[in-house]
Amino acid sequence: MSTLKRYWQDPYRKSFTARVVQRLNGERPGVILNRTLFYPQGGGQPADTGVLAGVPVLDVSIDAHDNIIHWLAAPLPEAADEIEGVLDWARRYDHMQQHSGQHLLSAAFQDVLYRPTIGFHLSESTVTIDLPGPPPDDEALARVLAFVQDAILQALPITARLLPRNEALQLPLRKAPSVAGPIRVVEIHGLDWSACGGTHLRNTAEIGHLVVTRLERRGDQTRVYFLAGARAYADHVQRLRVTRDLGALLTTSLDELPATVARLQEQVLQSQRALRQAQEQLTQAEARRLIAEAPKTAGVDVVYHILQTDDPKAITHLAKTLVATPNVVALLGWVDGGKARWVAGRSANVPLDMKEALAGLQERFAVRGGGTSEMIQGVTTDATMLNRVLHLLQAFAFDLADVDA
Repeated sequence: MSTLKRYWQDPYRKSFTARVVQRLNGERPGVILNRTLFYPQGGGQPADTGVLAGVPVLDVSIDAHDNIIHWLAAPLPEAADEIEGVLDWARRYDHMQQHSGQHLLSAAFQDVLYRPTIGFHLSESTVTIDLPGPPPDDEALARVLAFVQDAILQALPITARLLPRNEALQLPLRKAPSVAGPIRVVEIHGLDWSACGGTHLRNTAEIGHLVVTRLERRGDQTRVYFLAGARAYADHVQRLRVTRDLGALLTTSLDELPATVARLQEQVLQSQRALRQAQEQLTQAEARRLIAEAPKTAGVDVVYHILQTDDPKAITHLAKTLVATPNVVALLGWVDGGKARWVAGRSANVPLDMKEALAGLQERFAVRGGGTSEMIQGVTTDATMLNRVLHLLQAFAFDLADVDA
């Protein structure tokens, strides 16, 4: 005998009594009852939670025999045969607002934009539907939301009926049902008919308010993020607080806030461009100074320098700037986060194979590194070893210069 689904008969009831049919006392304790108000996860809607005989219900699922399993934080007391269950009503009502809101929003997209819903997901923090095609523009979305708001104001009745399959298929269902037997149809009066096993509100007015918070393109589909009821109200309060605080911070009105932010963004971009130009000028000047101070051997300037920095990109850029000048070998090192790092390169006209230099280096020291014939880089243990590594690379450069001489 399957569990009697009392959540279908009275989704507004908060407590009930039931008889224990089977206990599941494995690693994960559970119980099957002869009837229940607890909705099992399915159809995009999460499971209800609450307590049974004072024991927290953590999850609810349904098995292949249509039995509803209540998964518990601990086994039920052995003496408990007739028990009381109490729902977490705030969670249940939130799910009803979101799910009924989804039916209404899906009907709006279907009727206004001819965009069917192909996916629905409800979680603790987000609610989404998936639509085929690209995101609608602002004007189209405004028409969809006007449709939704009008239906909310009309307080249209929402009803659920379990119908024979042939009778249900005579209705203009939004999506063809996948079940073989009787079909439960949830109707928003005169507006939408959907095959659905979830819990729903009495009428559209209880949805309260519905907002679309984001549109996200996902390949050839669009994911619509929305909130209904208390979630929509909380979102409104948060957005009001944020915009009020931003307006006060930027000393501007709400209407002028977007233009003010855009102006600040442009100022930031200009400052970033100026900063990059200044950094590039500093790098060029530093490269010229290091080359001027470097020992010159057979026409090759061998730059050896230990820097104080924590920006590896800046060091690599300095090395590339140095070797962009002909007849330069650049040997740079720095200590970063307790490890010593180094980069070594040569100008295009200097006949030194840096990969061969790396191989000779690794014959002498335990260093990790890699690179090309023009530039190599690596990591060693500490500052002392860093100096040894750079001295050996310097020796390779001097040896080359001596050979050429």
